[in-house]
Amino acid sequence: MSLQRARFRGDCSTNEFQEVLKRLKRDGCNLLVTGAVSEDVTIEATRTLLGAPTAERKRILALADSQSENVRERLPSGVESEDPDVWLVDQETCQRSVPKAAESAATHLPADESDRSPLGRLREEIILAIDFFADAGLDPSELRLSVSSLGRLTHEHGPDRVARFVRSVSAMVRGVHGMAHYHLPTPDDDEMVERLSGLFDARVELRKRDGVPTEQRWHVPEHDQTTEWLRL
Repeated sequence: MSLQRARFRGDCSTNEFQEVLKRLKRDGCNLLVTGAVSEDVTIEATRTLLGAPTAERKRILALADSQSENVRERLPSGVESEDPDVWLVDQETCQRSVPKAAESAATHLPADESDRSPLGRLREEIILAIDFFADAGLDPSELRLSVSSLGRLTHEHGPDRVARFVRSVSAMVRGVHGMAHYHLPTPDDDEMVERLSGLFDARVELRKRDGVPTEQRWHVPEHDQTTEWLRL
């Protein structure tokens, strides 16, 4: 079953989930991606949530715990890190790929040796990237942001500082009616998921079973509802 045909569990007579999905795309949203899954599954989910390669999208990829050989694999097939609609920052390998038109703006970012914390520098660069793409005008859900991962950021900076980071970035995303997703690769019933989930519009839980394509199910706290498992 595709996401466009998904329903809430037990919902056989209405299209409530599809209405929720339309609203999230129209108004902007921030999604928490959970599930004790491998990095390969995380990468697959990132490619999907960043949008189809044929769609008009502005993509920001913010990585705190990547392996250098996997960075470009997170982009949809046919999308390159050097494309003018892609902004990539990889704190782990100190790599950055910025649209040529934004290179002058990027020079104002704080240097790695500045007194700004790594979390503060990441927040500042994400906001700069959002502002850059927003200057040209954005349609609803055109901006797509991926942050990976909150697990690493929480370990290094603590849950309270990460919560402030999410609040700041998520407000910017909603302001341009964009869609952001933040990876937290732990079981959906983990204590950290419970602690942070109130900051998000929905959770996308992932699982990978032997011989079965990667699956997802959506939890929407506002409606106290969960979808059935469906293919990613």
